[in-house]
Amino acid sequence: MTINAVLLAVVIMLGLSLARVHVVLSLLIGALAGGLIAGLGMTDTLNAFQEGIRNGAQIALSYALLGAFAVAIAHSGLPQSLAGAVIKRIDAGGTSGMIKYMLFAGLITMSCFSQNLIPIHIAFIPLLVPPLLLAFNRMHIDRRLIACLLTFGLVILTCLFRMALAIFISIKSC
Repeated sequence: MTINAVLLAVVIMLGLSLARVHVVLSLLIGALAGGLIAGLGMTDTLNAFQEGIRNGAQIALSYALLGAFAVAIAHSGLPQSLAGAVIKRIDAGGTSGMIKYMLFAGLITMSCFSQNLIPIHIAFIPLLVPPLLLAFNRMHIDRRLIACLLTFGLVILTCLFRMALAIFISIKSC
């Protein structure tokens, strides 16, 4: 009977984490067990673990900087100002249909450009949506609609880029 070393390492890490062992220690023990069961030996296991941690640290630093940028935007008061402006227009008796569609267009635009123009990826959702909840409630907007709009905005540019690339490749090959 062969044992899948990766699966066993993950089970060990999960078990240790559930037993309230510190997560870094669980990670180390699970990785050592997986490497040794796979037949790597202690030196190769530790080298592989070190390389994985090094690559993960670069990603973690990128996300930490992303989070810092998102926090800076949140503390600037920009999301609250936007929500306040929308609520003022609703209270002033503005055309709720026009406000709704402008809000929808703004959400789609922000989600489209959150990965490209403003490098905060999906961190804009908890920054922008909670301040707008009062406006959504006053306009009787279903939150599932907002989720669909945000998903559409996050996916559409990727789809359009892939379609353009496929067309370019097919034209170039002719």
